[in-house]
Amino acid sequence: MDIGIDIGSSYIKAFLIDAEQGRIADRQTERMPERAAGLPDDAYELDPGLIAARVRELIRKFVRQTGGGIEGLFLSVQMHGFVYSEAGRADRYVSWQDTRCLRPVPGGGTTYLEFLKQKISREDMLENGVYLKPSMGLCNLFALLREEVPRMADGTLYTLGSYLIHSLTGRNIAHAESLAPVGILNVKKQCLAAELLETCGLSRLSFPEVAQEDFQVCGIYQEEGCRIRVYPDYGDMQTAVLGSSVREGEVVINTATAAQVIRPSAEFLPGPYEIRPYFGNRYLYTISDMPSGRNLQVLIHFIQEAAEQVTGKSLSEPEVWETIHALAGEEPEGLRVDMNFYRNSLFPGGGAITGISRQNLRLGTLFAAAYQNMAETYWDYIRILAGSAEQVTGIVCAGGVNWKTPELVDRIRRVSGKPCRLSAMKDEAAAGLLSLAVACRKKAG
Repeated sequence: MDIGIDIGSSYIKAFLIDAEQGRIADRQTERMPERAAGLPDDAYELDPGLIAARVRELIRKFVRQTGGGIEGLFLSVQMHGFVYSEAGRADRYVSWQDTRCLRPVPGGGTTYLEFLKQKISREDMLENGVYLKPSMGLCNLFALLREEVPRMADGTLYTLGSYLIHSLTGRNIAHAESLAPVGILNVKKQCLAAELLETCGLSRLSFPEVAQEDFQVCGIYQEEGCRIRVYPDYGDMQTAVLGSSVREGEVVINTATAAQVIRPSAEFLPGPYEIRPYFGNRYLYTISDMPSGRNLQVLIHFIQEAAEQVTGKSLSEPEVWETIHALAGEEPEGLRVDMNFYRNSLFPGGGAITGISRQNLRLGTLFAAAYQNMAETYWDYIRILAGSAEQVTGIVCAGGVNWKTPELVDRIRRVSGKPCRLSAMKDEAAAGLLSLAVACRKKAG
């Protein structure tokens, strides 16, 4: 038996994997720790020690359940963020939801992000496959150190996954899939981007080793006498794409708390997209910052607040969604919703509701217009990934939002004119971790 653990934004999900039978034998779930209290709105930090403790507890449960019959541990971990550790203060995980790099540089007349862009051009980062943006770990690390460590920083940087591996094995080692979104990896050469780190004044930090193989054994974790092989920290997006069973010519729309449009490729061919490492020395052409579940939550929270202020009664999110799903047949009737409520490099202007007439501002039309905008945005950027609509044979709709919202999948089908299907399993992370465990067994003979 093996264990697969998926570290998401809201939950830590653990799967007991029977690779020989090709099945998920059991699963356990823990909530992620709460965001640290007392932070500014643009800071999003968690205690990585609490995350590691919950991971160890999940491992312990399966070790006891199987009588010590666990052989391997596979990790699928949220990306972009980082853990920073230095002597004399608690370790901190700065999440992908952190945007402190948008703060103004004291006396500089610009933000930390714009300051970095003046020093590092897009061309400088071509081989990194990713580019400077608010959610990138490199940008927020630069802002953190400039504000809090005026001297030359000499702490240790981890991906969240390499921090967990270090807590289990004592070794700070990370998969390229997890390192690339932080912005510190030369994806084409599969090594740390030393020149970039020097430019940012980060060369004195200690960084993770780069795992050389998908199934490299990073160390052994011992739990109640059970010796468990620990494999690298795979990116949660890559694991989900693997679990979606995407076929040649298809693209993936992965819509969860965050969302991306994704196209697998065997070539490292830079373009107006990011290039993420993928299993088997392949790549994922990716455009992030798409409208997602958290964008829909803005509308849901507005409805909840309005209902409570008018009636004095609280509505749960499932109650609101039940009503919205019942209105699935509605059309926008000229109403338009720009769903980009979270400003980013693609959509700096924020969201809007326009085209309002005397009769069309209703709950059903509001969400029909929201789905229409999301589908149109996805399709616009899919054509950028593929080069043309003719290169796309079909669309795989992955992620919890697509599974829970058939109205959105239907809009994607109608807007694109392409065959659309849901991913192979509702939980793509589970399917991907299962595939990895099976492939690892086959590789081992």
